[in-house]
Amino acid sequence: MKTLAFLAVIALVGCEQKSTPPFTEEKPVNPLADMLEHPRYTVPPFTLTERSGQPFDSTTMGGKVWVVDFFFATCPGICTALSAEAQKVHAATADLRDVALVSISTDERDTPEILRAYAERHKADTRWFFLTGKKADVFHLGNDGFKLVLADNTAVDAKEQFIHSGMLVLIDRAGMIRGYYDAVGPDADKNRERLIRDIRHIQKQ
Repeated sequence: MKTLAFLAVIALVGCEQKSTPPFTEEKPVNPLADMLEHPRYTVPPFTLTERSGQPFDSTTMGGKVWVVDFFFATCPGICTALSAEAQKVHAATADLRDVALVSISTDERDTPEILRAYAERHKADTRWFFLTGKKADVFHLGNDGFKLVLADNTAVDAKEQFIHSGMLVLIDRAGMIRGYYDAVGPDADKNRERLIRDIRHIQKQ
């Protein structure tokens, strides 16, 4: 019985290992093995409104490596840390002109004017897009397209109007999701460093 219990623990550990991000510092990437171990999702086509007031079509990202997050401008919680991490990624990849960031608001009241002010506070250049749109469209995109959790917060006197992920999502040139990086947890610094390494790895492909 002890032997069976030990084998069961080993099996569980093996399952946990498969849930790790596709790129690690210790192990070089094997594209084929990576594809088999880590399911890929292609981001569906979408059109939202950019902070410039112009329509933003997802085909704009064709051929680019990009990083996505969901936030809202009046967020009193995790958005502060999330946007700060995105800003650091933005600065660290300033030499890579084909790398972009895309921040999508979960609050349709975030007008282009509001997003422009938010972008300015975070020193965003033209490689960092800030998008807004109808709530139903954004929630569908976040939940079904990027496989993240977005929801209304119906708690009484809730300060946060929306529940949304604190992940940064890495997308490759083909529009496929390559990894999720927790930007608000205790390992945010390590995750950001790993994300930047992964961006540079993909950017060279």
